[in-house]
Amino acid sequence: MKNRIYTIVLLTLCFCLSITMTQGAGHSKDNLHFSHISINNGLSQNTIFAIAQDAKGYMWFATHNGVNKYDGYDFTIYQNNPQDSTTIANDIIRTLVTDDKGRVWIGTESGLSYYNEERDIFENFYLKNSKTATVSSIVTLSDSQLLVNAEGQLYSFDAKSKAFSQQTLPTDLLQLNVTALYRTAQSIYIGTAENGVFVWDYKGKRIQRLSLSIKHRIQALLLQNPSTLWIATEGEGLYRLNPQTGEQKHYVHSYNEGDISSNFIRALSVDTKGYLWIGTFNDLNVYHESSDKFTAYTHNPIDPESLSQRSVRCIYKDSQGGMWLGTYFGGINYYHPLKNRFRNIQRLTYKKQLNDNVVSCIVEDSKHNLYIGTNDGGVNYYDPHTDECTYYTFNNKQSPVVESNNVKCISIDEKRNVLYIGTHAGGIKILHRAGGNIEHCYSENNPAATQNIYSLLPYKDNMLWAGTLDGLYLFNKDSKTFTAVDKDVNGNEIQSEQINILFQDSKRRLWIGGKNSLSVYKITDNGLKAIKISIDGFNNIVAVQDIHEDEEHCLWFCTQWGLYKLDREKHVITHYTTKNGLPNNVIYGIEEDSYHHLWLSTNHGLSCLNPSNGQFRNFSVNDGLQSNQFNPHSHCRTADGSLYFGGINGISTFRPELLTFNPFTPKPFFTKFYLYNKEVHPGDESGILSKNISDTEKIVLKPSQRAFTLEFVVTNFISGQHNTFSYQLEGYDKEWYYLKGHQRSVSYSNLPAGKYRFLVKAANNDGHWNGEPAMLTIKVLPVWYATWWAILLFFIIIVALIAIILRYFWERKSMEARLKMEQKEKLHQEEIAQMKMRFFINISHELRTPLTLILAPIQDMLAKTTDKWMKEQLNYVNRNANRLLNLVNQLMDYRRAELGVFKLKVEHTCIYKTVKENFMFYEKLARTKNLEYTLISDIEDKECYADPKYVELILNNLLSNAFKYTEKGSITVRLTLKDDQLQLEVSDTGCGIEQDKHKRIFERFYQLKNNYVGSGIGLSLVERLVELHHGRIELVSEKGKGSIFTIYLPQNPNAYAENEFSGSSEDAEPDEVHSTNSKEMYIINTEKDDNTTEEDTDNKKGCILVVEDNEEIRHYLYSGLQPNFCVKQAANGAEALDILKDTQVDIVITDVMMPVMDGIKLCKQIKQNIVTSHIPVIILSAKTDVNDQMQAMQTGADDYIAKPFSLSVLIAKVQNRMRTRARMIEHYAKSAEVDPEKITFNAMDEKLLKRAVEVVKANMDNPEFSAEEFARNMNTSRSNLHLKLKGVTGESAIEFIRKIRFNEACRLLREGQYSISEISSMVGFNTPSYFSTVFKKYMGCLPTEYVKKGNR
Repeated sequence: MKNRIYTIVLLTLCFCLSITMTQGAGHSKDNLHFSHISINNGLSQNTIFAIAQDAKGYMWFATHNGVNKYDGYDFTIYQNNPQDSTTIANDIIRTLVTDDKGRVWIGTESGLSYYNEERDIFENFYLKNSKTATVSSIVTLSDSQLLVNAEGQLYSFDAKSKAFSQQTLPTDLLQLNVTALYRTAQSIYIGTAENGVFVWDYKGKRIQRLSLSIKHRIQALLLQNPSTLWIATEGEGLYRLNPQTGEQKHYVHSYNEGDISSNFIRALSVDTKGYLWIGTFNDLNVYHESSDKFTAYTHNPIDPESLSQRSVRCIYKDSQGGMWLGTYFGGINYYHPLKNRFRNIQRLTYKKQLNDNVVSCIVEDSKHNLYIGTNDGGVNYYDPHTDECTYYTFNNKQSPVVESNNVKCISIDEKRNVLYIGTHAGGIKILHRAGGNIEHCYSENNPAATQNIYSLLPYKDNMLWAGTLDGLYLFNKDSKTFTAVDKDVNGNEIQSEQINILFQDSKRRLWIGGKNSLSVYKITDNGLKAIKISIDGFNNIVAVQDIHEDEEHCLWFCTQWGLYKLDREKHVITHYTTKNGLPNNVIYGIEEDSYHHLWLSTNHGLSCLNPSNGQFRNFSVNDGLQSNQFNPHSHCRTADGSLYFGGINGISTFRPELLTFNPFTPKPFFTKFYLYNKEVHPGDESGILSKNISDTEKIVLKPSQRAFTLEFVVTNFISGQHNTFSYQLEGYDKEWYYLKGHQRSVSYSNLPAGKYRFLVKAANNDGHWNGEPAMLTIKVLPVWYATWWAILLFFIIIVALIAIILRYFWERKSMEARLKMEQKEKLHQEEIAQMKMRFFINISHELRTPLTLILAPIQDMLAKTTDKWMKEQLNYVNRNANRLLNLVNQLMDYRRAELGVFKLKVEHTCIYKTVKENFMFYEKLARTKNLEYTLISDIEDKECYADPKYVELILNNLLSNAFKYTEKGSITVRLTLKDDQLQLEVSDTGCGIEQDKHKRIFERFYQLKNNYVGSGIGLSLVERLVELHHGRIELVSEKGKGSIFTIYLPQNPNAYAENEFSGSSEDAEPDEVHSTNSKEMYIINTEKDDNTTEEDTDNKKGCILVVEDNEEIRHYLYSGLQPNFCVKQAANGAEALDILKDTQVDIVITDVMMPVMDGIKLCKQIKQNIVTSHIPVIILSAKTDVNDQMQAMQTGADDYIAKPFSLSVLIAKVQNRMRTRARMIEHYAKSAEVDPEKITFNAMDEKLLKRAVEVVKANMDNPEFSAEEFARNMNTSRSNLHLKLKGVTGESAIEFIRKIRFNEACRLLREGQYSISEISSMVGFNTPSYFSTVFKKYMGCLPTEYVKKGNR
């Protein structure tokens, strides 16, 4: 424990001493290693005039080809564009500075430019609007004030007003020819062309000239401390002045060592250690105050780390303490003490160092010199004190093997003072250090087996273990012979394979690392004894390159598959790979430093492992290593603790204890934003950025802008480009991702809508991460269909769709249930219909007997009666009884067809005769109706296949329909054969059928709404008979143009079954009657009654309008009502309305079911029309259902009488209505008052009458108020007003006006407040006399008499 404490104290003292020595040594020539940046690296020009650093750490370089901004990776070059006012004023840049806020001000040959970082543009300011004034130096006076030197004149520039001025400056300053400016906290030091140096206390407004006799141009000024002012001149060397005492010293160039290298001084700067850096026309000079000497650093063409060019124009110290030098032709030089921490030993043409850069082994001798084995240069003997090498190469022409300078291993025998050198293809070489002689050793018996020596390990005093490509050998130093070791002491075979490494641990065990195995043996006096390691994972350790035992006796194995640690006490093997932090899994060598850290050489640089925490610290060529690739066995730790690692480009050496970490971990920031690989600028068409991306905290992206790239950087110039970036897009990435190599941009595509935070942090070259990551908030707007309102809409739609689907399935299920119910109901209804049909058929059979007993007596009575009235009544009974019989017969025929009683009996006969016979039967009816009646046939003599009886039945039904619905025009029957079919066509010019009724016309009991009454059976029966013939029926019809019925009967005998022909075996009833109706019945069904009766209107009270579509019922009503009333007739509601327009009607009697307009609609029209609303409506209908009666009454009907009805009851009801109306009018006529509520029967009439009273009262005193004016005020015609008032009150309009006036006059007379003259004027009479005359005529007494009666 004490030893460990002592060790730590000693190492601490050594570390402190090394730092002190480094600082004290300051800048010996060996310590200044410059990195170069030139036009080849992206610089716009190699001539640099000024350097500055802004607030973000960017370096700015002034050239004669624009200004350059450098972030450590890339240059951004700003140049003038005459067409763009936002570019820099001029490409020739003289100076540039950053103010206290880090803003960049640039002096050009055309004026002053300011870099607007937010918008990435320049704002240019010109002196007196002239673009020819060169600004050569700038200093800041305050946050908004600059002191500018333009053409040797000083100007004050106000950043707020953006204007130049000399009014605020002292007059004495305006007389100076200024060449240099330097600012301190209180003063401005001003250098001139010929007048020396002035000090202006710009806060106290005092000017002082320093006592210096300088005649040359002053190039630069620098106040190092209050007692040291440095003054650089152009040709007069360097002055040092103590401003407090006036003491001064002049340094000029001479050829003495330690003097300044030139009298032409261009730049001054002080580094972090307080050393003055002087840029001259010839070289860089560093002043050492302790010795009052200068160290010159010049350009060495063969030294890549020397100054790039001798003429140093400017020097700048950055925020990290790095020194930037701008040269006239050599671009930029950068130096930082922490930049080059590794020293490399390489082959140089100007220095005697390595003769081959590929180093294969390194060994230190007792004098701390190194023996370095190379790939093709033999052995290099390196003296660290002289930094030079001595070369030993091998060339023995007498050797039986090919000599090789490819050295693989070296073993030093200090006692014998010789080196044993193992080579590839050259055996063992013995180098005698005293004289430099070389011996060549190989096996004479088997020279090929011992020519490839890869590892040598001392054994006893005179032996060496030799690992070869063919197995293990012992080399005897005395006899210089080889002995193969192929078995252990127990006789077990030792494999003969390639051996990479031999290692003896602290327990005298020999470890043999082969290409395919790792073996361990105990070394005994008798030989090797195999040891078996039973630890999980041990057999996985193969391809071992190196073995190391640490102070805790743990073994470390370097392999091509990573690093293995064998803890013998814990019996645990730990495996380290790139996943644990290694830069590469191929490990070549391992060394342990004084901190017990393990240094590993790999295929990708060096790695330092801290075993206590398992963390790796990696170094690459960017940190100054010879290269990233190292070689096996090429490593060494010297006595002073220095580590040497050899690779393919020399040796990298360093002291781990003095390896200072880079303490700078600046925060990264964003440099560029790309949208679909196109860079986005502030204010461009994308609309994303309003200011520079580095100053932007939040961006909003449209749905079409979801593919973007972010580029970022960290201005850590010590690390150079050896920085590591880690990023995470919060809200999208689940973890931090690390970028490899020089990658410093991240791309995202198809980013979902949402809000994200992009975070990026950086680690420097030592793996130290900055604390707070750079952050950019990114909001990606959703596409319209992903917005909240669209989602809400979609949700509603989806819910609606689900509801619709559920409703659909529910309705479907309900429909299925309904269909089942309907099917059951249909079956039930069909069963009921069949029952009804059977009932009707049975009734029909029963009706035929009483109808026969009715028709026969009636026909006898018609033959015997001579009374006209009686004959007319008997004709009514006869015709309707025959119609009833026809209907009964049709029902029986249809039922027979349904039951299949009709049997088809097809004959090959002349069907023309059957058609013509039936056609001729209707000729008389055609003449009666004055119709053109035609038969057209082209098959008079041809025989056809058909059932003649059914053809007759079909034709009778079609002709009956044709005559029934045709009032004028023609009826044509066509018979023809076409396409092997018999065509029977019946066409008429009747009323026609609407298109939408064609499909239903053949339905059973379906009837068209027209003036004709039928059963709806005939056409349905025709269709059944046609189908029985295997034919078809077609209808062509148009409303108002007639109809064409065409029957198609097949003429191919094969169309009929054998039993369907007449005379077949199944024809049991050859004389069966096909139809119950006779031909005469079809004629009766088409006839109309001639019921014209002259009307006698004399001595009749009241007018009755009868509306009935059935002509016989209408005539029957007419005949019954005509003796007592004036009767008007109408066939439907439309005709009735036309009559009501011109005729005063007292009562309307109407049927319900009528064509054109039914009775319900007619009633509604009458009751809703103010002109006719007072007319009572009595409805006659065969509908006896209560609901039908309620519907009629709700539309305004005054009474409802069901059919059949009693004519005497109807007449009695009409007479009662008439009497009630007459009494009301009579009462109204006797009364002087007009009370609408008492004399009206509905609200519309009451409202009308009230309005009429109001109009008359409003015009009470207007003697010119006439019936025409009355009608205009009532918004109707005079005739309509007359008819309405006559119908409601029984008075005309004039009489109504007069009644209102006299009613008012009577009221006024009774009150007695006005004279008769005044009252006559108030009620609309021109003179009192006329008023009195009319009053007496109307009231039966004079006004004065009326007053007296009232007083009594």
